[in-house]
Amino acid sequence: MSLLKGAVRFVLLTLAIGLFGSLIAAMDVPAGRTPGLTALGIIGAIIILLSPFLATTWMWRRRSIAKARDASMRMAALAQEQEYQHNLLRRRSIEHHRLIDAVDKHFSALNRNLALAIRTNDYGAVVKDTTDEALVEFFASVALDSALFSFEEAKALVFEQLNIRRRAQAATGFDADTLPGDGHNFEQWVAHSLTRFGWKAEVTRGSGDQGLDVIAEKAGRRLGLQCKLYGSPVGNKAVQEAHAGMVYYGVDAAGVLTNASFTPSANALAMMTGVKLFSQHDIPDLFEKTFGAR
Repeated sequence: MSLLKGAVRFVLLTLAIGLFGSLIAAMDVPAGRTPGLTALGIIGAIIILLSPFLATTWMWRRRSIAKARDASMRMAALAQEQEYQHNLLRRRSIEHHRLIDAVDKHFSALNRNLALAIRTNDYGAVVKDTTDEALVEFFASVALDSALFSFEEAKALVFEQLNIRRRAQAATGFDADTLPGDGHNFEQWVAHSLTRFGWKAEVTRGSGDQGLDVIAEKAGRRLGLQCKLYGSPVGNKAVQEAHAGMVYYGVDAAGVLTNASFTPSANALAMMTGVKLFSQHDIPDLFEKTFGAR
């Protein structure tokens, strides 16, 4: 089809050039006289004779210009695509490191929330798994650019970094995911775990603990903890006991440490009283989370 169009264009262009040559030749012939050998007549004749060559040259020149323009546009588009890909890779790299930093910064909270996202029954079977919802909340909280990473890519990065941090913790002998089976042993486990991170910790005795189960000291600061091994959210009572224990023992700060979550009212009361709310995942960074960086 393109060959036929080219042939038709060539014929029409040749005829147009020939007609132009004829008009030039006729311009120097007076009306009513026979054409003679004139300058314009010679020029017109030459144009007519050369019309196929001139038509070919014209079409070749236009095709060359079109090809050069197309090549230039392709090169510009390629350069633009390469720049876009370069910027995309740079932005992905920046966002990748930012996500890793966010996982490290919020390691304890993220670990806790992911652990709480999986609920099992008494037989160990998973009855509810809201891991994806917990991750969506995390990604929104750290303002992850979803245009640069798919959810599955970001999820894989998060678990990869979490596993790196968990292995590093396991190397210290601390495992936040392996807990004792009863409350008293949980208190002992908390105290023992704190000693791995530079605390001097002891468990208070029996029913007369006055609201605190563990008292720990590090760098001259004393912290009292109410420990709760629960299968449901911890409520106001634990916060009240921790606050009372802080006054009774004269510690610098008090907190509630649990494997579970906290009720909204417990969170509100803790904010009002200054009682800290922790999970077992916070133990490695408990001093910084309580008293700030040393």
